[in-house]
Amino acid sequence: MFGVLKTMVSFEHLTDEQMIEQIKQSGSMEAFGTLYQRYAHVLLGWCLRYLKQQSDSEDAVMDIIEQLLKNINKYEIKNFRNWLFLVARNHCYQRLRGRTEILIDDLNQEKNDGADMESDVEWHLKNEKIENALHEEIENLNQEQKTCIILFYLQNKSYKEIVDTTGFQLSKVKSYIQNGKRNLRLKLEVLRKN
Repeated sequence: MFGVLKTMVSFEHLTDEQMIEQIKQSGSMEAFGTLYQRYAHVLLGWCLRYLKQQSDSEDAVMDIIEQLLKNINKYEIKNFRNWLFLVARNHCYQRLRGRTEILIDDLNQEKNDGADMESDVEWHLKNEKIENALHEEIENLNQEQKTCIILFYLQNKSYKEIVDTTGFQLSKVKSYIQNGKRNLRLKLEVLRKN
């Protein structure tokens, strides 16, 4: 038992990359446990940033950790923290995929007034860069617009539920959603041109 404690203490002084090498070379669960303890709260914070719900974020953390444990030998990791952030972000985008279909459809409908909407929607849904950029742009909206867009489109809340949750007046909720959609549409138009 004291040997295990001594081993775990020694892992805490290793860098992330040194722990990963220990895991790859010896399959050390102690090193993996130390790495998990070091990043579990950070990983949960990153997932909450994208998914907005505690239970979804906790599930995402467990999925990411499980995949990491299963596949760590496949990866060449130079900077673990940066790499983990990218893995978490991509995992969250995958979880959100599909929830943004309605928002993209609305943005395209406003832009085209329905003309050629089908091909635009298909193009957006196939283009991962655009969808990922949409999630980034949602993060860049002002707080009120961001909150209302997330609640309405990503969490499927009604106007009344948004009013109850946020305390905003109904007219403000509608305005924040409308202005948020306009801002997102403008950003998407810039991305389309690039």
